[in-house]
Amino acid sequence: MKTIGPVTILLFLLVAGAQAYLITIDTPAEVQAGAPLVVTGTTTFPAGTLIDIVLYPTEFSVPSEIARRTVVVDETKSFIVTFPTTDLQAGQYKVEAQVAPDLTSSLGSGSVLWKLVQVIDRSKEIILTVPKDQNIRDALMIEGNIVNSGVTTIRLEIAGPKDFTIPPVNIRTTTQMGQKDGHFSTKVNVTDPGNYYVSFYDPKGFMATIKFSVFENEVNPPTTMVTSTVPETSPGTTRAPLGLLVVLAGIGAALLVLLVRRR
Repeated sequence: MKTIGPVTILLFLLVAGAQAYLITIDTPAEVQAGAPLVVTGTTTFPAGTLIDIVLYPTEFSVPSEIARRTVVVDETKSFIVTFPTTDLQAGQYKVEAQVAPDLTSSLGSGSVLWKLVQVIDRSKEIILTVPKDQNIRDALMIEGNIVNSGVTTIRLEIAGPKDFTIPPVNIRTTTQMGQKDGHFSTKVNVTDPGNYYVSFYDPKGFMATIKFSVFENEVNPPTTMVTSTVPETSPGTTRAPLGLLVVLAGIGAALLVLLVRRR
């Protein structure tokens, strides 16, 4: 029977210690601004390993981190994280997976550590013809045009205060002669003031989420009663009583009559 020599054992330990781990992430090639950016991934790192998923813009030579999510690897060896895109400008972004510096050397060459994502802003395709701030007695009026949409079907999903929600509203757009914009109009009756979020979808998918603010009926301000037309005196001055002024005026008139008679 052959025995395993010290050199063989050492080589085995070195190979085992040099084991490479893999991380693979994936994202959609593009996402509409306002829709969540979903990042999925798998890894062969052991459970308990920390992996950071970081979002960057690509237009800067020096990466400027926008957001970061930390994943704790579990027994499934898979993970999923999301990033909001509501405040992101249209453009290209980079999603990158990072591990602690002492684990970097353990990453295998087959890892996929970054992906590029194009954020598309379709909010400019929606032109509202009603104000976003509305009185509750007139709310909620949703009306406007979809640029170059023609006749199509759009879907509105609406959420509001106090867990307000209704089933999706489907609207068939109309066009005017010689124009390509699709006109839409609907009214949703609401009873509570607050912010209502209307998400627009067309056959291409999500377009944008628009916030409408609904306020209570304005209260008429109380009327101010005018009690005197005599101008106010400046500080430090004394106003003569009105009765005294009348008496002095009468005395002056009597003296004037006497002087005229003596002449």
